[in-house]
Amino acid sequence: EKCQSLQSFFLLYSLGGGTGSGIGSYVCEMLQDEYPEVFRFVTPVFPSQTDADDVVTSPYNATLAVQSIRESADCALLVSNDALASIVARTDGGGDGGDQGSETL
Repeated sequence: EKCQSLQSFFLLYSLGGGTGSGIGSYVCEMLQDEYPEVFRFVTPVFPSQTDADDVVTSPYNATLAVQSIRESADCALLVSNDALASIVARTDGGGDGGDQGSETL
């Protein structure tokens, strides 16, 4: 669709598996080629270092994807999966006992 004032793209994806690291990086590169004047903000989530990962190539995928991010993103906010898990654990485990939206379905 046509847009009157396209300002930016925001991408959020994981770097551990092949889909996030491969397709996520590819999409960012394609956006750079198709829309070079539009900003690309990227938030890649790095794989956990402490938990056993089901993808043995996670560190390799993340390392290769970082180079693509450096070349094609205007701004990158790097996030660690361990840090996100820690925030969720503190949010779900602490507090005043109020409902934080952590129902089990």
